[in-house]
Amino acid sequence: MGERIRKERLKYGLTLSEAAKAIGLSASFLSLLENGKVVPSLKSLSKICSFFSLHIATLFEEDDNSHDVLFFPSEKQVEISMKGDRSLKFLLPKKGVLEPVLITLFPRSIHQEFTVHEGMEFGYVLRGEIEVQIQERNSVRCKAGDSILYRADLPHRLVNPTDYPSVGLWIGFRGVDFPGKENPMSYKKSFSLRGEKREESNKRS
Repeated sequence: MGERIRKERLKYGLTLSEAAKAIGLSASFLSLLENGKVVPSLKSLSKICSFFSLHIATLFEEDDNSHDVLFFPSEKQVEISMKGDRSLKFLLPKKGVLEPVLITLFPRSIHQEFTVHEGMEFGYVLRGEIEVQIQERNSVRCKAGDSILYRADLPHRLVNPTDYPSVGLWIGFRGVDFPGKENPMSYKKSFSLRGEKREESNKRS
């Protein structure tokens, strides 16, 4: 993980001090992190990924030589947690467009900062309720069985507004644009309008 962070920093030609200041961390902490001598919190990782426009799962990717099938047993899946807030279980380490993550949000978890990265995110709530908050847009509160798709390049975060744990399967799609670059908050409405138009057309015929 530290090596991947160092590569991103060097790719932009940033010194430790410059990167640390921009991210909001100390240079000494970032140095220890890059050298694998400290275990970062989820909040620190979120800041780093937001700054470099990365999905957090990319920090845990491993090299893989398989071409057609990737079996990833549960004992190899990486899980990290932020005390009293959330835990993330990365279901695949393979580098590619799909990044599935099992997210558990603890009761009233609202501490995550807004993050941005490329591509889209798809979410499906398995248990409880998860609120998707996107800056300058209306929040969407998803219950168990609900799914949502939104642009990941918009500042966003996930919140559990209830008094019980919530679990969701979230899949990031890197390098994939949102269909038509539509406003994700009106995506459901656009499908509804199309359906109404089809029904009206059928009536006329």
